[in-house]
Amino acid sequence: MSEKQIAIADMQCWVFRHAQRKWKISPSVCAELFKKYDLFGFIDECYDLLHVSGYQRALDDVEEILRSKGVVV
Repeated sequence: MSEKQIAIADMQCWVFRHAQRKWKISPSVCAELFKKYDLFGFIDECYDLLHVSGYQRALDDVEEILRSKGVVV
């Protein structure tokens, strides 16, 4: 893996773990949301913009995506 791929995976893991805690959901339910709405793909595609704003902002963006899809977390 390249350094950038490692950094993307790190951000994906961080956002996933913190989403579970913040939303008070199990890892399996969180994984279903991330898969259904391609949130890992979003982080991968937008990493260059997300990493300059920080991990918390990435989680905020993920929540905004879910809200726009009608998902209440």
